[in-house]
Amino acid sequence: MELKVFVVDDEERQRSSIIRHVDWKRYHMRVTGEAEDADQAIRLAELDPPDLLITDIRMLGMNGLELSSRMRGINSRMHIIMVTGFEEFEYAKSALDLGVDAFLVKPIIFDELTAILEQISHSEQVELTKRKEEELIKEQLNAFKPIARENLLQELIHGLILCEEAIGARARSLDMFARAGARRILIIVIDADPASPLPKEEQVNRLQPILRREAANALGSLLEETTTTQRGNIVLILQGATEASFDHEVEYSLQKLELGLGKTAYCSICIGAGPAVPTLARLSESFQLAQRAVNQRFLGGHERIFRWQVLGEQAVVSDKRPEELIGDFLEAMGAGDSQISLGLLGEMMRRIAGDIHIHGTELRSLCLQLVSGASRVAGEIGDSNRHLGSEKELWEQILDCREEQDLLQETVRIMTRFCNFVAERKKSHSQIIVQKALEFMNGHYKDNLSLRLVADSVYLSPNYLGALFRSELGVSFTDQLIQIRVNKAKELLHQSELKLYEVAERVGYQNIGYFTSLFKRITGLTPKEFRAYLGVVGQD
Repeated sequence: MELKVFVVDDEERQRSSIIRHVDWKRYHMRVTGEAEDADQAIRLAELDPPDLLITDIRMLGMNGLELSSRMRGINSRMHIIMVTGFEEFEYAKSALDLGVDAFLVKPIIFDELTAILEQISHSEQVELTKRKEEELIKEQLNAFKPIARENLLQELIHGLILCEEAIGARARSLDMFARAGARRILIIVIDADPASPLPKEEQVNRLQPILRREAANALGSLLEETTTTQRGNIVLILQGATEASFDHEVEYSLQKLELGLGKTAYCSICIGAGPAVPTLARLSESFQLAQRAVNQRFLGGHERIFRWQVLGEQAVVSDKRPEELIGDFLEAMGAGDSQISLGLLGEMMRRIAGDIHIHGTELRSLCLQLVSGASRVAGEIGDSNRHLGSEKELWEQILDCREEQDLLQETVRIMTRFCNFVAERKKSHSQIIVQKALEFMNGHYKDNLSLRLVADSVYLSPNYLGALFRSELGVSFTDQLIQIRVNKAKELLHQSELKLYEVAERVGYQNIGYFTSLFKRITGLTPKEFRAYLGVVGQD
């Protein structure tokens, strides 16, 4: 890039001498203007501003100092070389606040001028290189920004950032979550049409942009951020201006969204709605309950919206010990469903971080135990050492952490990489497994069902299937079986010819007293009272 040069001097001989005696190309410069007074120079500069001004300090009318000040208003980055008489030199130096690059005393010694030009040229080349590097970094950051935003959203919904201050710092750097207030999660789940000739992934990919537009139209200013789960479900993060009106606004928008979803021509679309949470660090709680709520669709019915309140007592966070959670996490990770394993990872790390009795050596030991377990699981399916590092190398990363917060966050980072590594190689889908298990239970509820028997039907261990029920449905296997049997009993109680003990036997209970107590616990009514409520006159 060439620098444009103006030479301003009321002595034509000196002006011409400067222009003729300098090899301007050598310094990546070109004279684009010359003037004999300041007014003429300013008129030219307004048409084509110079990058370097060489001006005499003493001219008729406006002097060189005033001219330099006016020219700086046109180009603030302009370089200035001021030519002075010997008697004016001390006066000229008082104008250093103008940022004059150099002063030359008449008569001009051209070796001094070229040395100054060399210096200016070099500084411009350095500045140009710096600007190019800054622009490149800015482009790279802008290209990386969507990835960084997506990473933050994924870590938030799975609860993988343990410090609210760290969340705030990352959010500010990415221009996210600027508003204060409560937030909640909605999940839009797309269940592909098995009769369609299109693969499931193609069906989901076609629907996602349509559903995102419907969500944006229905939710308006409530919609703050959007992301997608590993299963292709759409996650909507809502933010309310005031807590008092938040629930009402969300309910109104949910009704609009349900109408919009009715326009879809294929696939089954359902929505899970989680509760409002006061901080970003607790956003994963809303996500987890929204996911569990929408999974109630597996139990039948024609609803499209499943609110977290449907879970009842199932919404209560489990009280498992950290060691049990570690076992659940490692088993889920081994199955290859990263959405489940990342959710369990977040729950486990929050439990560990929140336990005042786990610190110091015990905390470090739990983190090392996790690394060892994850290395073993990943090693069974691929060359994890080459991709993720050896167990020894990962242990060293853990041991290098001095602060407990750094230790926990480093463990989360390592475990997240393991989850994604295993998931990429297994491509397993826990929801399909749970659905098949529920189908088996609905077909054999009259039998003496056990968790082991159902787990065998889907080729899993009982412990892992139990963990899947808790994570996907928010309920234990036993409670799920009771719910299925009670629902079947409700249907049978419509048949007046059946005695109550026959209803009990048909749903798998030989003890009528035990059946009655379970039925009342679930429905609030005894079987006899339920029949009376229906207006059915049956046999006791």
